[in-house]
Amino acid sequence: MRWQSELTPSAFARRVTLALYLAIALGLLWLPWPPPLTPFIVGLLLLLIIELRQRLRLQRRFRGPLTTDENRWWHWQQQRGRVTRPPFILPFGLLLLLRTQQGKRFSLWLMRDSMSEASWRALRRLLKG
Repeated sequence: MRWQSELTPSAFARRVTLALYLAIALGLLWLPWPPPLTPFIVGLLLLLIIELRQRLRLQRRFRGPLTTDENRWWHWQQQRGRVTRPPFILPFGLLLLLRTQQGKRFSLWLMRDSMSEASWRALRRLLKG
């Protein structure tokens, strides 16, 4: 193994998600809608709440081991892929774009608070070097 870490759900990602959905909901409520469109707005808000609930449930399931081997294959939840583009690295997280042997693409947002500080530093060194 070149690198491995046990990932946990990110509290930062949860807060960002809640803030974005709240901003969208407030934007919908703030716009001057004609009274006949009130049921439509209520429906949009209900869909927004359902989507938020599903998104937060997905984020809670984001846990488990993430590893990379000597051949630069990344292993995550029974999927194996190689990095297709240089990772997008920010101070609070990074985005890995991966492709499996079958050609399926998937991406992983890895947040700093989803792993130990030592794992985060080692991951950044691995991806930058």
